[in-house]
This record gives sequence, structure tokens and C-alpha cells, in this order.
Amino acid sequence: MSEITPLEKLQYCNNEIHNEFNILAMRSTILVTCQSFLVVPFALLQTGPSYPKVAVYAYIIALLGIFTALVIIQPLRASHVTIDKWMLKKRSLLKDVPELEFFSSPRYTQSIVAESFMKDPLHRKSLAFSIYGPRVFVVFWVFMCVWSTTRLFWNF
Repeated sequence: MSEITPLEKLQYCNNEIHNEFNILAMRSTILVTCQSFLVVPFALLQTGPSYPKVAVYAYIIALLGIFTALVIIQPLRASHVTIDKWMLKKRSLLKDVPELEFFSSPRYTQSIVAESFMKDPLHRKSLAFSIYGPRVFVVFWVFMCVWSTTRLFWNF
């Protein structure tokens, strides 16, 4: 059995990074889809003429929105960690094997990226939605709970 060449290792790292970004995109899509399916009934409940009778459903929907946003945070973080791990392996491979210098980017040689790609501003920007999206949805649903409470007291 022949030994794996450095180029094959690089291709494998790239494939793993690509797969993890696909998983991250899928998880982000799940977050947005779940949230959108909750926003629509919440908005419909807000338009009802007898709001006090359906207010409990609005709270249930808001709590479900908070729950789904909190649940997806850990899988998103797991993808970030895995992407970081494979990018560091790729960086060390590009650094240690001189014949792969052609495939290297100046970003891989920056000292800011030495221990973690999460310190790279461009990398953080590329992951911004998956980092801040769930938190934004939690804040949104908390405001919706406050809005529902305020609206409930206005109707009495």
C-alpha cells in the first residue's frame, strides 16, 4: 500500500472543511426554517380580535422559539470547532511541506491565525450568522414575550 502524498492530505483537509461548512449551512438553515415557522403563527395570533383568549398560545410559540434557538447553539459551535481543527491541520500541512507552498494563502501565514482561526477577522465574519443568529432569535422572542404581556394588559 502506497503512502498518502501531501497533496492528497491537503485535498482531504479541504474536503473535510467543505463538508463541515455544508453541515454548518444546513444547521443554520434549520434554525431559520424553524424560526420562520414560529413567527408566522405568532404574527397571526397578534391579529386576532380576541387576543386575551389566545395569549397563552402566543407565549407557547415564543417559548418554543427560544427553546429552538438555544438548542441549535451547541451543534453550531461543534461545527465551528471542527472547521477550526481542520483549518489548523491544513495550515500546518501547508507550512511543513514546502512543495505545497503554491496552494498556500497569505492568511495561513499570519501570526494571528497561529493558534485559532476564530481569531482571524475574515473567518469570524464568515461565521457571523451562525455565531450571532441564535442569540438574535432569543432576544427577538424575549421581546415578543414582553410585547405579548404588554398587549395582554392593554386589552383588560
